[in-house]
Amino acid sequence: MTQMRDFIKKFFRTIFSIYIIFIFSIDVVLPKNNTLKLIKDHLGDIRTLQARFSQTDHMGEIMTGDLFLKKPGKIRFSYDPPDNLQIVSKQQAVLIFDPKNSGSGPLTYPLSYTPLGFLIKNDLSSLISENIEIFELNDLILLKTKNPQYQLSIEFNKNPVSIIGWEFKNQMGEMIRIRLKDLRKNNYISDEIFKTEKDYELFKK
Repeated sequence: MTQMRDFIKKFFRTIFSIYIIFIFSIDVVLPKNNTLKLIKDHLGDIRTLQARFSQTDHMGEIMTGDLFLKKPGKIRFSYDPPDNLQIVSKQQAVLIFDPKNSGSGPLTYPLSYTPLGFLIKNDLSSLISENIEIFELNDLILLKTKNPQYQLSIEFNKNPVSIIGWEFKNQMGEMIRIRLKDLRKNNYISDEIFKTEKDYELFKK
């Protein structure tokens, strides 16, 4: 478990310089304008999102949990036991609570330096870029985009367009892959889910 905690810390320390390599063999580049509009419409239509997620690292270690999202700006990854990590957005930051490391305070990173912005913004102008590439693989669409901080690969089902997950690899060659399932879109989500007071209290125990 110590090794797993060390990996999680390393992942979020290196997230500032994420570089993405999607490990699929891509066959066809899609017409960008039409497909990009479908992707933007899909992401723009998401007001809230709940899902189960699985996170796989470069060593094959798997962690699971629940994702809660509410636009604009609210997201929580709540990891299952025995990990019990809580990753929560607050204002323009991302806070990482690990109850196994109580006493030192949560790790904090600027939201703009993480690959989560495409999910929690109402403004999707960041997806309009000359650096975007869109590919087709069987029934999937892959969108690759980059900004000065990172590159990001997002995977979608093609028909209808719906998000499946995302994947990235940092400069150290460590890959993180997130996959979503049991998606529930635009259901009511209370703002209480995103409050961090309970996380701080658990962190002190």
